[in-house]
Amino acid sequence: MNRLNFSSNNDLASLVLRISVGSMFLLHGVGKPLVVGMAAVISGFIAQGLPVWTAYCSVVVEIVGGIMLLLGLYSRVASLLLIPVSLGILVYHLPFGWVFHNTGGGWEYPQLILISLIVIFLLGTGSYGIKKSL
Repeated sequence: MNRLNFSSNNDLASLVLRISVGSMFLLHGVGKPLVVGMAAVISGFIAQGLPVWTAYCSVVVEIVGGIMLLLGLYSRVASLLLIPVSLGILVYHLPFGWVFHNTGGGWEYPQLILISLIVIFLLGTGSYGIKKSL
């Protein structure tokens, strides 16, 4: 009887999840200064009661964390760096209800990203990455 090789399935699952979540964070991080503009990003953070420096931190963490996930470079560390960003996004979207197509965007999508980061942390980089652990 053939047995499934769950180790290789986990490695593949980690790769697919890292690429999808990493590319999303990288594009969001790059999009803030280049598409939205830092002035608008900062103003949005201030409107939420957050200090200006958190806007810059968010951009840096999203770009660096996204690249780390894409490359499979310390994926667990990258997911831990991105979890607070995702929590902040989730808290921001809570008042708009669950469904993301609600006015203002609901919290279903930020919740999915947060759970995906937790799964990446649990799976680790897998075989298809540059560096598996510290």
